[in-house]
Amino acid sequence: MIKLKNILSEKVQIGKVYYNPYANEYKSEAQIKEDDHEVGMGLSSLKSSVRSAKVIYDNVKKRNIEELDGWVQEKLTLAADYLKNVADYMEDLDEYDKDGTDTNKS
Repeated sequence: MIKLKNILSEKVQIGKVYYNPYANEYKSEAQIKEDDHEVGMGLSSLKSSVRSAKVIYDNVKKRNIEELDGWVQEKLTLAADYLKNVADYMEDLDEYDKDGTDTNKS
């Protein structure tokens, strides 16, 4: 059990970053693992991006749009650049081991 007097008696330094040993005190291993949902969020974002791209593509084709407003073209270019950066990163994952060194070197 965590007691407030034990927490308050600890010496702390202003500006120093501390790990909170009590953060997961009452969580089971399954709950802690469940909290790590970044992959699910990433996949959800990617699915939304694909859906949005299809809507844009279909509307441009259907309406036979020959010219886009500048701000629209800018957003499309930015989105394409971001997606390309992530795609390049994902393709290069196999070339690097966990510590960031190139595994293809002799």
